[in-house]
Amino acid sequence: MAKKTKYLNIREVQNAYEIVILSKDVHQELEEELDSVMHMLFFQTRSHIQMDLSNLPYLPITLLTKLLNMARDLRLKKRVLVLLGLPISSYMYLKRFDLVRLVFPSPAILKESHRVPRG
Repeated sequence: MAKKTKYLNIREVQNAYEIVILSKDVHQELEEELDSVMHMLFFQTRSHIQMDLSNLPYLPITLLTKLLNMARDLRLKKRVLVLLGLPISSYMYLKRFDLVRLVFPSPAILKESHRVPRG
């Protein structure tokens, strides 16, 4: 990929592009770079998009909304957005509003919870 990125690592994997967020927190520059890359992949490729969110401790509702909108747009083009390392709070939000199938997270790829197991 020709575009240089500061907060993202982008690579092609099988039938998709993988975006790994390198930043440990969400800020304006990261969101702008992510918007730019996502739109470029949406319009210039026909591939699915896989996003690794495991470096982020939480996902602000603004970013989650952007990802859901992109997932909806990709779905219209017969493509999918797969979210890896999704924080459990974001997963619960998606589950509550029945949006889980839109972004294809599975419990196996959720970020480890920091809760201590009982028993």
